[in-house]
Amino acid sequence: MHSAAHDICGDLLERMKEDIDMMKENDCSIAGAIPCHRHAASERAQEMDLAEFGRAIGHKSRVAMLQALMGGKALSASELSWHADVTNQTATSHLNELVNTGLLYRRKCGRFHYYELSSKEVASIIEQLALAVPVNGRRDPGRSVKPELKKARFCYDHLAGELGVAISRILVDRGALTLEQDNFYLPEEEHAIYREIGIDLTEVRSKRRQLCPRCVDWTEKLPHVAGALGAAIAEKMVERKFIVRSRHDRSVRITKEGSSFLIGRLGLSSPFT
Repeated sequence: MHSAAHDICGDLLERMKEDIDMMKENDCSIAGAIPCHRHAASERAQEMDLAEFGRAIGHKSRVAMLQALMGGKALSASELSWHADVTNQTATSHLNELVNTGLLYRRKCGRFHYYELSSKEVASIIEQLALAVPVNGRRDPGRSVKPELKKARFCYDHLAGELGVAISRILVDRGALTLEQDNFYLPEEEHAIYREIGIDLTEVRSKRRQLCPRCVDWTEKLPHVAGALGAAIAEKMVERKFIVRSRHDRSVRITKEGSSFLIGRLGLSSPFT
């Protein structure tokens, strides 16, 4: 494993273990920090060491499946076999491996099984590894990414890409967030921009998860806001039909109404059209 990726992977695995331990101490896993149906899978992931993690993701088909699930959706085995370009039988074998290690959770709906990432910490590990590891021998991952993914996409439950970075930057510029080292921070006094977006900060603060951590964007190599606040922003953008999720990957399309809001109300620059 590439040395930078090795360091990031080890650090993020330790942070994931610390987060899960904290949730246990606060008895909050069922209350929303990690949904109860994923708790057992997350605990299995917590028990992994770096070598086991490397083996689990050490196949391009499994990596393709994990990347397909980064949008936060639950996908069927046949959908994931399409993303990985393998047969259904081969996909099932890879999915079993990822479920057994705790990276994925398998949900049964009638006769069908759907797969999803076991926790947001797993999504964070994948995103940070994508940032650290060269793509096709090149250091700049943005060069080989589809334009629509680079422009705007979901990173698990929050917005990433140019759009995620731009929204985070405008929040900082307008004093609605401050950025210090590894985290964003909300000011004590509620900023009017959140009312513009339609976010209830009292509700956001009540979530039993990190409030507004800093996530380094895979393609932009700049920070975007994640956590409860990042998820709330993304949710409102979808709810108000400012963005529309792709049916094929984790990219989003900015609607005419969304472009008008982003430029006219939030003050983003004109590329968001």
